[in-house]
Amino acid sequence: MTPPESSLPSAAGASPVSRRRWQRVTRLARDPLMHFLIAGAVLFAAYAWLNQGAGNEPPRVVRISAAEVVWLKETWARQWQRPPTETELRGLVTDYLKESLLAFEAKEMGLDENDTIVRRRLAQKMEFLLQDTARLGEPGEDALRRFYDARRDQYRSSARITFAQVFFKTEEGARRALDELKTRSPADLGDPSLLERNFSQADEQTVASVLGPEITGKIFALAPGQWHGPLASSYGFHLVQVSEVLAGEERPFDQVRAKVLEEWYRVQQEKASEQFFASLLKKYDVVVEDSLKPLIGPLSGEVQ
Repeated sequence: MTPPESSLPSAAGASPVSRRRWQRVTRLARDPLMHFLIAGAVLFAAYAWLNQGAGNEPPRVVRISAAEVVWLKETWARQWQRPPTETELRGLVTDYLKESLLAFEAKEMGLDENDTIVRRRLAQKMEFLLQDTARLGEPGEDALRRFYDARRDQYRSSARITFAQVFFKTEEGARRALDELKTRSPADLGDPSLLERNFSQADEQTVASVLGPEITGKIFALAPGQWHGPLASSYGFHLVQVSEVLAGEERPFDQVRAKVLEEWYRVQQEKASEQFFASLLKKYDVVVEDSLKPLIGPLSGEVQ
């Protein structure tokens, strides 16, 4: 802000030195940096006044234990496929301390409030904690075998199929070719395509990744021997001849034990999550307007 004219030293009554000093003061008053420094001083003073009783509080404790250092080393090793050097580890621990101090101070200032990223990160950490808790106990062999017996169909080997396919851009072209296959070789028919023509003992996932899921189920349902079609896919139309179908077979427990154990852990995690949300719904009052209730899925309990 420019000083009013009445406050400026008169040209007749002021010495050259006084005029130069006043000109410097005027330039400083117009300098944006000076405005920033003044605003910062005001904010600092206001923060100090709001927290003037904080000096009587016990100091906050930021603790770095051996567990944190081990975690830092393991995280580094997973990323870089080698343990950190002494210098790198010192940098990791120092950065962790800086991060912890900044996080504590940000929380003191309430910067974590109404922050979507912070809320999601905290929720994610709780989910990780629930998952880790569910993995603390390992089932006995008898319990794991009972778990397997109740879900035998999940551990069957995948069905496999051997077939040939001829691709056409139009359904009309595929229908004409179906008649021509009675007298012509399939190698002489079809439109240009990068799709594979022959599949040998392929499972459903393999076929779906090449031809698309919408046609895969239809191919596995075809009777072997003759040509079938046209079958539509996202690419166009296909004539298909199945030569062999190998049904999925039940695999014994010893072959799939690792997969059974992983599935057992997954089920335990789901149960732990359901129980945890049920306890949270008892702990907190969740109030939702009636018109919004259809938007909320089940949380192992009812929302008011």
